[in-house]
Amino acid sequence: MLTEKKFKGQEILRDLIPLNSLSSEKFREISRNLVIEDVSSGSYLFGIGDTDNRSIYLLDGEVNFVDTRGRITGMVTAGSEPGRYPLANQQPRLTSARVSKKSVIAYIDSTLLDVLLTFDQSAGSRPASSGSKIDDDWLTRMFQSEAFVKVPPEDIQRMLRKMESLPVTAGDVVIRQGDVGDYFYILREGRCSVTRAASSKGWDVPLAELTNGDCFGEEALVSDARRNATVTMITDGVLMRLAKQDFLELLKKPLVHYVDYALALQMIAAGDQWLDVRLADEYVCHAFENSINIPLLNLRDKADMLLAGRKYIICCDTGRRSASAAFILSQRGYEVYVLEGGLNRGVPGDVFGLSSGCSGGKPAGDGSNREPPPATVDPAHTTQTRVTNTVLETLRRERDAAQHENQEAQSRLAMLHETLAALQSELAGYAEKARHAESACREEQQARATLLACLDKLKSQPPG
Repeated sequence: MLTEKKFKGQEILRDLIPLNSLSSEKFREISRNLVIEDVSSGSYLFGIGDTDNRSIYLLDGEVNFVDTRGRITGMVTAGSEPGRYPLANQQPRLTSARVSKKSVIAYIDSTLLDVLLTFDQSAGSRPASSGSKIDDDWLTRMFQSEAFVKVPPEDIQRMLRKMESLPVTAGDVVIRQGDVGDYFYILREGRCSVTRAASSKGWDVPLAELTNGDCFGEEALVSDARRNATVTMITDGVLMRLAKQDFLELLKKPLVHYVDYALALQMIAAGDQWLDVRLADEYVCHAFENSINIPLLNLRDKADMLLAGRKYIICCDTGRRSASAAFILSQRGYEVYVLEGGLNRGVPGDVFGLSSGCSGGKPAGDGSNREPPPATVDPAHTTQTRVTNTVLETLRRERDAAQHENQEAQSRLAMLHETLAALQSELAGYAEKARHAESACREEQQARATLLACLDKLKSQPPG
């Protein structure tokens, strides 16, 4: 726990960079979001390659920077000039940070800090009619999502200024399935349910329950399609909404990136992966070799099947579903690209590798028939190809998982080597002390033997 004598209230926090440049109002807001923790000696604050989106400050103690072999490459002590800055603040982390003696740290979400700095350093910048405080829980949670990490701070500022506050009551239908998309929403207060009509007869299937800081309504805006679900308030609350045009300009552009077919091929050759988000029946008809299929409607539930370190090129017939998928996956931190124009317009008519697995299916392309003659279609071969592709993808995942485990094992091994070296050094010290003690003991024994010999000689001499 921090003591008043050591830290003198908030003086040490006020001296940190760039916290020292904040106005008194923003400094109070940032202080309420700072987390202060005691950290024991030997603990790691972060490792090489970590992306934690935190700015970490050392308030008391000492931290060593360690490379992949466990060697110390630098050190920061609390109270020093380097200690005023966030520790090795690059993302992903370029080094590991290990506490060398019991320390105290403070950390804050880097995006929130960046936005507060932007607000503070921009003349007259205030969130428009929202009337919200920058430190509200919903806003903090929103900034911590992967989506907003990728949005430039100036665009976040513009977004907040353009947002409207909308009070709602329990039972209000915010979005109705089948309607045209007009707004992107963030739930500031309250809870709401997401449902989808299961049939024309009217019963609904519950999909999710949303709470403070959750976003919704983006899919219809990204894909320019109609709403695919209904959102109803469970409790009274407050929504923040952003008009479609502002959403497309400020949020879609930073998160959805397009590539043409030629560039996509180069990326695939470099080891990236096709991700087809059409329905399974569409995928069976014609698909890229070595692609994987996760339909858009299942993507939220199955996104964790994808590998975090791999780039994905997303495809569908027109590119609309791909754009929605890219927005969803970008929000979760995946690096994704959309095939511009989709399979119908973005791919040449004579592409090798587009195969047809069904008869009478709609051919991909610009209307020209690229489907091979029925006599050339071998269903057994197509099935075998899909099985082979599935096996290859499984092997790739296992390989990537094994590489990740190997890296972790090497990191643990480096730490064990360092611990062993310390123990060996300590053992050598004990051995040296033991040699000194043994030598002193021999000298004492020799002196004792000499003394006893003298006493015996004196006893043997006659009196007088």
